[in-house]
Amino acid sequence: MTLGLDFDFRRWPALERLERLERKERWPGTAQRAEDGAASAPATGGRPGAEPALSERELRIAAALAEAAMPPGRFLEGAGAATAARLAAFLSTIPPHLAQGLRAALWAIELAPVPTRLRPLSALPLEERMEVLRGFEQSRALALRSLLRAVLTPLRFLHYDRPEMFEHVGCRYELPTVRDESPRWLSQVTNGREVEEDLELECEVLVIGTGAGGAAAAYELASRGHAVLMLEEGDYHRRSSFTGRPARAYREMYRDHGLDMAIGNVGIPVFAGRAVGGSTVINSGTCYRAPESTFASWRDGMGLPAELSSEGLAPYYERVERMLQVAPADPLHLGAIGPIIRRGAERLGLQHGPLQRNAPDCDGQGICCFGCPTGAKRSTDVSYVPEALKRGAQLITAARVRTIDVVAGRARGATAVLGGDTRAGGGGGARRRRPRLVVKAEAVVVAGGALMTPLLLRRSGACLSSGMLGKNLSIHPASKVMALFDERVDQWRGIPQGYQIDHFADEGLMFEGGSLPFDVAALAVPWTGRRYTELMERYPHLATFGFMIKDTSRGEVRPGLGGTPLVLYTMNPEDVARMQRGIELLCEVFLAAGARRVLPLVAGCDEVNGPEDLERLKGRQIKAGDIDVAAFHPLGTCRIGVDPRSSCLGPDHQAHDVAGLYVCDGSAIPSSLGVNPQMTIMAMSLRAAELLSARLSG
Repeated sequence: MTLGLDFDFRRWPALERLERLERKERWPGTAQRAEDGAASAPATGGRPGAEPALSERELRIAAALAEAAMPPGRFLEGAGAATAARLAAFLSTIPPHLAQGLRAALWAIELAPVPTRLRPLSALPLEERMEVLRGFEQSRALALRSLLRAVLTPLRFLHYDRPEMFEHVGCRYELPTVRDESPRWLSQVTNGREVEEDLELECEVLVIGTGAGGAAAAYELASRGHAVLMLEEGDYHRRSSFTGRPARAYREMYRDHGLDMAIGNVGIPVFAGRAVGGSTVINSGTCYRAPESTFASWRDGMGLPAELSSEGLAPYYERVERMLQVAPADPLHLGAIGPIIRRGAERLGLQHGPLQRNAPDCDGQGICCFGCPTGAKRSTDVSYVPEALKRGAQLITAARVRTIDVVAGRARGATAVLGGDTRAGGGGGARRRRPRLVVKAEAVVVAGGALMTPLLLRRSGACLSSGMLGKNLSIHPASKVMALFDERVDQWRGIPQGYQIDHFADEGLMFEGGSLPFDVAALAVPWTGRRYTELMERYPHLATFGFMIKDTSRGEVRPGLGGTPLVLYTMNPEDVARMQRGIELLCEVFLAAGARRVLPLVAGCDEVNGPEDLERLKGRQIKAGDIDVAAFHPLGTCRIGVDPRSSCLGPDHQAHDVAGLYVCDGSAIPSSLGVNPQMTIMAMSLRAAELLSARLSG
């Protein structure tokens, strides 16, 4: 979560005075100061000689906050100093600027009660602390709720991510590790972490990134006989890595540990993958073709050619569907949520059904977004990448590209460092020099995704002429509604996103399942205190369903701290209204399905349990910051177009101002698609690779 806060709160004069008063008066009420001895000394997370991840005072603050936010229930234990110690260890593993931002948020919450209660949070009795947090939770002031969310997200995850917590609610914690196979094509994969010397390589086409766009382009080019080298910043995770633990996936497969945040009139987590396979490794496997209405808007509004239409892209979509083995989700593995949504949709007369997925052998393990443990999901790490390698392509992992090398206006290769992401880690200890990789190529395909591609191009001085680089960002905003049923739901069983209501697709509203594992569900509930713990204890009866809107708002990606993307995005009133309609409709579906309690999780409107509650929700003027929003499909930051003044790339995906430089990822998509984008990114990348191949062979 990029908070953009560099201020050292320990040097604030007011805080120094508070600390002197605390030492003098020995305020009572600080939570569990001696519990397990966890708060008795600064915590470093195990890095010898490192600066403490949290000071003794900060450990007490975190413990006091955790105790009030997650008190004990009937059988779930409460949080406290032990949770704070886990937070300290966690902070030592993330990039320093993220750790600093979280510490700043911790201090802001600590000091917030001082003007009204004359004491910081950690000095208040437990009931008063709960009251303060409830005020944060219910406030319509976005800053307060964002601060609370920033700190509680890691605290909750660390508290619930333990086998004993899963046992209490009858959930499986972890899958057994499987043995990886060693196919012949693995010999063409070089682990950049094992390289010790500088390298200079040559190829015909360099492909940077192995997600939906890069892997499809690499496969197409290799199939046409070109010498292709793929570079991937992340690692190649095989099935042995996919044990179902979200904590491991966030750490190893998500960009910036899944902590990147769009900043604007609502804080929106923006998730992207960082591994061989990119975001396809951590997505839900949903496969849609973009609607013709979207393509028509490209042609009518931007003058894009007729080839970019449902008819023109149909052959490419068909090839993608064959490679991914796209088919409707198997009803046997929908879990309980499918029948619940079907029941509600049928009673309301809405169009619904299983959605299209790329997992032909799915057995409903329920953890698609943390790596498919059975290899059933046809993400590019098990489809396009291996097929490209079989056709002669090469792959180097843990390779972070610094710049595209441009000579006389033409892309001629790239320079990278090997050995992983040098931005990660919390400091301490001298780092060895990273080996340098220089690649010479006839053409370069950039496929780093809509967040990272504009940063790489900016560092390289490419695609700057129009002023559009990094702009035009759409993020496919998503939200959810939860509901409690008398029947057991056990949402951790079955396909997490296998059912849909597409009745309102023409309005820009797509309803798709979004079932959550126990520890992830703990992050999704914005409540605090005893009612929060009570709800978590009823997790077996809790159902979750989500929706996404075709956004008309636009944002921007800029270089941020530590090389991370700074994402700016303000949701306009039209999109806020569409989000509110989505929440209202899902409430109606759950009520029609027989839910005992419906939880829209809107600030100031916690429950909708009947027609009167629903009418009150519809009569509210909801603000963007009142809604719990997430984003999964960033697009458009290096868009194609015919006018170099308003786009970065031509319709062939080649940069307007740098010959031989192509972009094949979500950043090239001109606008929000209204559906999950991986199929469209792949189809358009196959087309772009065909055009590049013709030029290279001409």
